[in-house]
Amino acid sequence: MHIEAPAWESWARWPRKPEGSRECTLEARSPRITDPPETSRQPGAAAAASMGAEHQARACLARCGPNTPPALRELLRMLQRFAGTSGRRSQELSLAEAGRLLPALRQAWTELDVPEAQAFLGCLLSCQLEAMGSLGAFRKLEKILATLAAGRESVASEEVARILGSLTQSRQALALGDLRTVCLFLEESSLAREHWRHALDTLLGSTASTLASVLQDPAAGSAERACHAVKLALQLFQTMPEEVGVLVWSPADDTEPLASILQSLVQVTMGKVVNKDARLLAGTALGMLVNTAPTLEAGVRAVSELLGLLSPDPGDQRLGGLRVAVPPMSPDGLEYLVLSRGLLTSCRREILTFRPPGGQACLLLRDLMPPIGPGWSEKPMDYRAFLLQAFSLWLRRLHESTPGIWTGRLLSGTSLQTQQLTQFIWISTKSPLEVLSEATLRSFSLFLELYGKECAHFGDDVERPLYDKLLERVRALPWLTKARYSVLCALLPFLGSERVLAVLPELPQDLLLCLSTNALSPPAVDTYRCFLQAQREEWALAEAGTGEEALAKRWARHWLPAVAEALQSPVPAVQGRAASSLLPHTLQLFPASAGLLEQAFAGPGLACLRGWAALQRTRKELGQGPQAASQSPARLAACLACGDEAVRLAGASLLCGGPGSAQAPGPKELAIFQDFLWLNLSGSSASFRQLLQATVSRLLGRLRDSALAVLRSQGAAGAGPPPEPLLLTEDFVEWLLQFSVSQLGPASGFQRRRTALLLLTALLVTCTDSWSPERKKGQPPPTMAALLSWARRRGRWDFTSRATLLALLSCLQDGTSEIREPAANLLHIYFPPALPGDLAGALLERAHQALSSARGQEVEAGALMMQTLLQKVDGDTLQNIVPRPEEEGPALGCPSLTLISYLLHLLRERHVAAQQDLLQAASAQPLHGPLCALRRCLLEAPRTGLSMQQASTRASWQELLTITVTTMAEVASFLLAVLRGSGEDLQPAAAPSLADMGLAINAAVWQGRAGGLGSEEDEEEGEPPLLLSEEQGRILTCCWISAKEIGLLLGGLAEKTLLLAPPTTGSKSPLLALDGLQTIVATLQGLLLRCRHWGALEGCASGLTTVCRALLGQPDPELWELPQKLLSKGLELLSGPRNSSVTRRAAGFPLFIQCIVAGEPATGARPLLASCVDTLLELAKRPLPQAWDQTLDLPQVSALHVLQALVRGTGLGAPMLQWAGPLLELCLGALGSPCWAVRNAGTQLFGALMGRLLGQSLSREGSGPHRGLCPEAFFTLYPPLETILLTPLSPLGAAGESRPHPALHAVLILLARLQPGMERLSSSAARFQEQLLHLSASPVYATRAMAARALVPFVPLAELENVLLRLLRDLAGPSAHNVLHGRLLQAHALLAQGGTCRTFQGLPAVVHQAEAAFWLFTPAQRCPLIRSAYLRLLSLLTSGCSEDFLKQLEAAVTQELGPSRPETQVGTGVLRQECARFLCREAARLADPSRSQALASLLRGPDPEVRQALLCWVLEEGGRCKPMAGILRALLLETLWPVLQEGGSPEGLKLYLEALVHLHEAPSAHTEQLSPSPPPACLDQLLSLVETAGGSPGLLGRALRALSLLLALGPEDLPALGRWSLVLECWSVPRTCEELRLAAAQSLRLAGVRVVVRACAGSGSSLAALALRLLNAGIFLLQDEDRAVRLEASVFASLLAQQMGAQPWDASMPIQANQGLLLLLQVIRTHFGACEDTWPLLMLHLPQCDLEGLLEEVGTSRTPSLYEEDGANFFAEPAVFAQLLLPFLLQLLDGAEDRAPLRTQAQQWAVARVPAVLHSLRHCCLWWGQDNAGPLFLKALGCPKVHTALTVLLVEAELLAQILEAPQASGVTVPGSGCSSQELRQAWGRARAVLTQHGMAPQLKDSRRLGLDKRPCALIDGSR
Repeated sequence: MHIEAPAWESWARWPRKPEGSRECTLEARSPRITDPPETSRQPGAAAAASMGAEHQARACLARCGPNTPPALRELLRMLQRFAGTSGRRSQELSLAEAGRLLPALRQAWTELDVPEAQAFLGCLLSCQLEAMGSLGAFRKLEKILATLAAGRESVASEEVARILGSLTQSRQALALGDLRTVCLFLEESSLAREHWRHALDTLLGSTASTLASVLQDPAAGSAERACHAVKLALQLFQTMPEEVGVLVWSPADDTEPLASILQSLVQVTMGKVVNKDARLLAGTALGMLVNTAPTLEAGVRAVSELLGLLSPDPGDQRLGGLRVAVPPMSPDGLEYLVLSRGLLTSCRREILTFRPPGGQACLLLRDLMPPIGPGWSEKPMDYRAFLLQAFSLWLRRLHESTPGIWTGRLLSGTSLQTQQLTQFIWISTKSPLEVLSEATLRSFSLFLELYGKECAHFGDDVERPLYDKLLERVRALPWLTKARYSVLCALLPFLGSERVLAVLPELPQDLLLCLSTNALSPPAVDTYRCFLQAQREEWALAEAGTGEEALAKRWARHWLPAVAEALQSPVPAVQGRAASSLLPHTLQLFPASAGLLEQAFAGPGLACLRGWAALQRTRKELGQGPQAASQSPARLAACLACGDEAVRLAGASLLCGGPGSAQAPGPKELAIFQDFLWLNLSGSSASFRQLLQATVSRLLGRLRDSALAVLRSQGAAGAGPPPEPLLLTEDFVEWLLQFSVSQLGPASGFQRRRTALLLLTALLVTCTDSWSPERKKGQPPPTMAALLSWARRRGRWDFTSRATLLALLSCLQDGTSEIREPAANLLHIYFPPALPGDLAGALLERAHQALSSARGQEVEAGALMMQTLLQKVDGDTLQNIVPRPEEEGPALGCPSLTLISYLLHLLRERHVAAQQDLLQAASAQPLHGPLCALRRCLLEAPRTGLSMQQASTRASWQELLTITVTTMAEVASFLLAVLRGSGEDLQPAAAPSLADMGLAINAAVWQGRAGGLGSEEDEEEGEPPLLLSEEQGRILTCCWISAKEIGLLLGGLAEKTLLLAPPTTGSKSPLLALDGLQTIVATLQGLLLRCRHWGALEGCASGLTTVCRALLGQPDPELWELPQKLLSKGLELLSGPRNSSVTRRAAGFPLFIQCIVAGEPATGARPLLASCVDTLLELAKRPLPQAWDQTLDLPQVSALHVLQALVRGTGLGAPMLQWAGPLLELCLGALGSPCWAVRNAGTQLFGALMGRLLGQSLSREGSGPHRGLCPEAFFTLYPPLETILLTPLSPLGAAGESRPHPALHAVLILLARLQPGMERLSSSAARFQEQLLHLSASPVYATRAMAARALVPFVPLAELENVLLRLLRDLAGPSAHNVLHGRLLQAHALLAQGGTCRTFQGLPAVVHQAEAAFWLFTPAQRCPLIRSAYLRLLSLLTSGCSEDFLKQLEAAVTQELGPSRPETQVGTGVLRQECARFLCREAARLADPSRSQALASLLRGPDPEVRQALLCWVLEEGGRCKPMAGILRALLLETLWPVLQEGGSPEGLKLYLEALVHLHEAPSAHTEQLSPSPPPACLDQLLSLVETAGGSPGLLGRALRALSLLLALGPEDLPALGRWSLVLECWSVPRTCEELRLAAAQSLRLAGVRVVVRACAGSGSSLAALALRLLNAGIFLLQDEDRAVRLEASVFASLLAQQMGAQPWDASMPIQANQGLLLLLQVIRTHFGACEDTWPLLMLHLPQCDLEGLLEEVGTSRTPSLYEEDGANFFAEPAVFAQLLLPFLLQLLDGAEDRAPLRTQAQQWAVARVPAVLHSLRHCCLWWGQDNAGPLFLKALGCPKVHTALTVLLVEAELLAQILEAPQASGVTVPGSGCSSQELRQAWGRARAVLTQHGMAPQLKDSRRLGLDKRPCALIDGSR
């Protein structure tokens, strides 16, 4: 029997969200001090004892009589709907409707009798009990309850006592669920508080018992329960202070519970409960208890008594009238801070500031002052965090109490205490912890304000020395220090912006640098905003009446260059943050700055366009300025055609109307936007597609809102013709619907389909009335139904048409999940609940075919089709189409049971077939097909979850799930047996080696060949093949995908059943028994420990993590002990060698351990992780056995691998850092092991740990300036690492004779990853600095080099001069070789920091010391490496060296490069290269043309290493100096022919040609002729090289670019151009390698424009043919799959259009590739339409497809190959380009004369193609006219090749009809055509109608095509 959903969930208002969609019910709210973070919700005793709210509401409704008021009846319906749904949005909607009934309820409530009122109140309280997880819902119910209780308080009190009284009546300890209930009711419910106020003794007893039970075993108890127990005491003191105060200060006989509570809170404060939140709550609760004191003296005395209780052995003490006996404890040192923090938080100000008699200071200045002494910085991080919080609270309470509290100077004096406070706040400001930084900065601002108030109070009206001192400290901090900017914001109000900017003139540029870093960007934006606000206030006060223009000019003096540079930045992060953050603040505070910015962006180039677009977009959002589309159409057109995605998006956003939600764009903007969408569907960036979807959603929202506004006004005014805004909305929405659906076909590329899906999603979300519970925003307006009705009455907006349905079904068959999943989601949400009958059966058969494929992508598509079938087909239809064996009896009534039973039966059949012949089964009936479908239908179909909760189907589900788990275990065992082979399984917990697995797979292949395929040929003896065969690949794919699916299915199944019906739900029988859960765990364990394929391991690991997380969240000990037992068993298996594989050591064992511990709650104490890590550390530290085998997985190795997996784990990396010290010590020790496997595992662990300690670097080298910690912050975070890292640095003796530590290099790598940023040299940094300086004498070169890099972070700027002088001091005389070299390397590293030589104050002394060591470069120093290091150091100091010294040095360098040099030594080549680079740098620095001769001699010299150094310098720095660039260009041209004649090495020639082209890339070089002009033989030589392909692709590419350069800048040479164009055309096709295609695009850009422009001017047919060849190459390159190739080709199109005056933008700006295609086709049509080569050339882009062969292939059922062959160009879209080409070809035909060569060529083509096209059109009608061929049609619907062939066929048919019609109009027939145009058009019309009916030829109804004479002109010339 079919099970219907509840009536209120009917599909009356489809489309809607899935009924099974769940949303977390926890209320998102800001944390409060009385509300610690909560984890999973558990029902308490009251909730379990009370009747279910839904059932109770239904019972109340049943008891309602005819006299029951309608308002109360409706309220009960709302409550029933609230209790019956789980989605938070649905619950909120029900309560909102119930809240609207309140006015009517007040009157109706008085009419009820007492029994009926009690029932209503009980129903409300039951709903409150079930709303425990949502604070908002609880409060709404409380509001209703309070309304109903007014006037009937006694009835309400009785009902509250009946339901809540049982919780505390017994005075026993409360469970966690009951604790939550009591806490929430006590905090939020006035009725509950009143009840417990009268039953205070029971509440005190329960609270005391609960706290005592928490303290009995605090380590094993729940941290959440401890928090709630303390929270209960806190709320008790807070809500009932008078009642509690009477018991404390006027005690009666029974005060034992309260004394017990006080004793427990003191113990919690002292650390008996580890949880920090519980301790903080306890301190706050004690402060609340102090507030109950009757007098201020009693309160002060109570604080002193509480502080006295914190001693280790306080004994018996008293607090008021309570006697407290705290047992002896061992406090951890945090107890005073915890208590003082609580007292400062909650104590009344009068108590804190009360001065006792006798002249004593108040509590705030005496007992509660934070203990900031000399040793606070050495304390652990927890202590520092608590101290900082207490200090922050102390400052806040001090600020509240001023000025009356001052008795003397506290912050502005010169006492030691004042200095300690100042030092504490400054050091804490630079804390590396984010939480500490924010708390400190708040305290810092308060500290500065208090300091200023204190100075004013004591008469210091002018002097504020602390402000200046802190500003100087800020100036000394590097720009990478995050706290620098927040401190500036705090100082700004006290110093003024002008004063700060005078001290920090570089601040604007520093803020610009910060925008490139995620961590620094927010504080930089805040700093900019604060400065702008301060400047606005200062200037407005100082210059009253000043206009906005003057203020903007003052702003520009400081900020305009930096802001303009940021807005023009090519870095997306910088530009985006500047546009979204800096620019809005600027325009809001200084509106007139927009004009200045617009002037800055008025120039040409991409950068200016980027800034202009961002400016206009922000102005539009802020409502400033006119519309850009009307004021600057050319500039807008340039934005929309730009190659930069961000600029295009910014331009598109300008078309979306005004800033208001109802300010829709006009028809002009919509027309441009339509063209923009067509050209931007193939965006290759995912972020671009998402932002484009957001832009379209914004546009649709404004159109919708404006249409709704017009519709409302029209309804009020009466009927009439539809206004223009309404028609615009109707037309655009209809166009967008048809357009997006037409682009969803498989012939479109991935990018186009994905974008079309996003557009369709935006359309359905915005323009339908589907209310979705999951959406917090974006719900449809209430009047949306009226707009939909209006549009549908006019025959528009059919969002669920058959064409759309077929398009989405074609997407379901796509090979990528990015296309399949959104399409399925749209089908489920927005389409009717039942598919048409003719598609349901076809979809089932097509899904079955896909599940029988060996390809993983097709199987995934088939599984999704099965899930869609389950969700979109009703039960009766499903039972009719799903085959069922006769022995299974009558059909089940549940659709989910029906389909899942069928899939399970299919899996069992395939399992039997695989056991008989695995090869045949893997080819035609793979196991992973039904496995994937089962996972989808069981876990991801909402209908399945609802069915499992139905009582009528529970027994069937129990049986089915048990069979499913058993079958999974059998299949997993079979797969493991296949991979293990026939060998004896001696180690059940070990994975076979990859070699053994290969032998096992080979055995399965041979068995299949012998049995299934009947082949008698065996493989040849000898070595196995290196590549997998097709058969091996099929078996391996089947095995690993099946194992992966089993892991995912079992994990999700365990979680689902445990959530729906855990085994401990009492009378309900569980969906899956404990035996089933144990089978799941055992199966996953076996797969993880006995498999090596990474894909299978990942799936099983995900499944096991899910299982462990679900088990550990259960209250039954038998369940949550399963992961503990599993972990213990795994650690036992780790104790001995497990297998003999030398590949992929440890296999899945690390993942196995990681999955178990990852299942623990993230907010708990993680006892499993702690036990696991301790065991692994102990095992990894064990010494190796005496006789260890290198081929075995040693326990130590496996332990290291497991630790590495834990460190790398996503949710485990941060918790693992608490063992950072032992882990680092362990891996450094492993690096010295004699066993290679241990060293390898230690190296991997070290890499993982270093990534966690320092964070992932943004630079490839790992030392980028945008991420990292300075040494001070690093050792603050990880104090134990200091000693560990110092140990390897120490052993090296003074003379270098000691052997270095094995881990020395690893330590140096870690230290080098630290960042400079220390303000002063601490004691720890001094020790590291000394050791690193000592390592300059290391005998190992790599150690000296790495020590130089590691030294940099340990030298503060203040110490830089001293360290450099120390390094250079002893260089004046001879010393040890290693010492000299090491010191030079370290000095160079220190000076090479960014900007050091420019900002370094002690540079003259360092230069003097370096000059004194000139002997290091003379022949007296025989080591070339030392001489090159010294020269490299001097290169950094040349700006400070004397002229005489530089002349002496240059002479020595020249002599070194002379022909006579001493015998060759090691390093001589390095020295000569450094000398050559030095001369080049000096020539560029001095810009002296006379030095060109020296460079020419080096270039002509015989030494190839010197030439290579010079050319490398040219590529790196040669183009920066313009005078030198011209000299170098002439020099390279002059020596080109000798270099080509010489031949030489290919690498040298490649470098030479690259340098030549690089120097001519500058814009100034494009307008100059070649001087000197190379001889013609150069062209012949280069042409011969590229024509014969005599070299590597790199050399050939550079040769072609150099050749193009010579042709572009030299005299015209038509024969050479012809040969060059042939090479270019050959290299532009997709089958050429990527490097040659890129060279072809660059060559086209260099020399192609000149040729095409001359051909357009009419210079002859030969030049026209050459130009057509180049344009054809450009068309190919603009469709290339490589983005760099498309970019170069788009620049060619841009330059060409600019030369021909067809574009409004700058020529050097790259345009979008599709825009470039339009431009090139326009050039061909306009200038080469009459050429005879044009038609054959364009026909090359219409692919020839065998449609009949493709349809025959669709109809066959042969097994496809495992891997689909990739095409030559995955980015190209032949079908789309054919549609784009069609209007151009038609225009060419219309413009050609009858006797024109193009007309003749077209007629010849028509004669050849008419018979084949006509036959194909007729064949289409026959094939799609078959009966009962639904699965075939669906298969063809998802076939890209068929769609492409059909598109090309229809394009050819329309072309042929046009060609045949023209001669008939003039009375001439096309000879040989054999067909009239009328006959062809009839066949074309019939075929298109049939194809459209089956979704194979979607088209726009209004037949609007993209052509150059229509819409794109707006984008090309900016005419709109």
